[in-house]
Amino acid sequence: MPVEDARRWCGDCHRRTRLTADGRRCQRCNPLAGRDDDPYRRRAWCGRCDKRDRMIRDTDGMRKCRACHPLGRPPTQWPMHDVPDGYTEQLVACEWLCYVSPTLRRAGSDRLRVLLQMWFEAGWTPRDVLYALDHMPTGEIQLGEIPTATADPKATEAYLKRRLRSWLDGDDGPIPPVNRQIADNRRKVVAAQEAAREEWLRRTRVAVPPALSRGAAMARQVARDAAERNRRRRRAADDRELLRRGEELAAGQEVAARWKDLLTREAQPHADEPPPGVVPPTKDDRLRAALSAPTQMISLSTIGESIRARQASTRNNRRTP
Repeated sequence: MPVEDARRWCGDCHRRTRLTADGRRCQRCNPLAGRDDDPYRRRAWCGRCDKRDRMIRDTDGMRKCRACHPLGRPPTQWPMHDVPDGYTEQLVACEWLCYVSPTLRRAGSDRLRVLLQMWFEAGWTPRDVLYALDHMPTGEIQLGEIPTATADPKATEAYLKRRLRSWLDGDDGPIPPVNRQIADNRRKVVAAQEAAREEWLRRTRVAVPPALSRGAAMARQVARDAAERNRRRRRAADDRELLRRGEELAAGQEVAARWKDLLTREAQPHADEPPPGVVPPTKDDRLRAALSAPTQMISLSTIGESIRARQASTRNNRRTP
C-alpha cells in the first residue's frame, strides 16, 4: 500500500504524533491511517500455515504467513543509509525501524518519529540510529538492560532516550554520526592530498632548471671538493703504507744478511791453534751466540746455503791428510 503525503493538521489530534486521544491514528491527517495500528500483535491462527511457527511450506519454499504471522506483512522498506526528510519519510523510516528492530517495536512508528525527529533533521540515517543505540561516541559498547519486544512502551521510550543522550553535545544537539565523521575525515584527507599535489605541480612549473640553479651549482661544487679531499686522503694513506712496507723489507734484508754472515763464519774451519792472547770459544758459547742473534726474518734459501757450506767444509776436512 503506498504511503500518502503528509496532510495538513486537522486540529482534533496530537499535532506531532497525529494520534487521537485513545492512541489511534487520526483518520483525517495521519498518512498511515489506513494501516493497522499494531501490526506486530499476535493474531489468531488462519488454518493455512503451520500453527507452531506460522510459516507456510510449499513447493515455492518457506515464507511467513501474511494472515497470522506478526511479521508477515512487512511495511514499506526505507533505505537504511538515506536521511528521511519531512513528516511522511520520517514516519516510513520509523515504521521500517520497528520492523527490523524488535527493541523499538513496542514504541510504535508514530511515537518513535517524535523521539527521532531531532536526529533525522540533524542528518542522521536509520543505520546511524541503530549504531548509536549499541555504541558510545568513542566506539565502546553501551551497557545496560535492553527491553524486549513485549516490554512496556514507556520502558522502550526511556531506553531510547537514555542511549541517545550520550550522542548530544553541550547545547543538547545531536553530534555528527559516525558515518558522517568518517566521510568528513575522508574529505579532509583527500582535500589535503589534492592541495599538496597542486602545490607540487606549481613548484614544478616555476622551478629553475638544474643547470641554471644556484643551489644545484653549489651542491656540485661541494661534491667535487669532497671527492678531491677523499682522493688526497687515499693517496696519503697509500704512501704511508708503501713506506711502512719498504722499512719492513729493509729490516728483513738486514737480518737475513747478518744471519748469512754468521752461518758462513760458523761453516769455516777453525785453526787448531788460536792466535796468541785469544781464547777459542767453546761449543756452548757458539750456540749461545747463534741463539742470541735476531731470528725474526730468516729465509729458507739462506738457511739452505749455510747448511750446504758447512757440509762442503766437513768433506774438505776429511779429504785433507
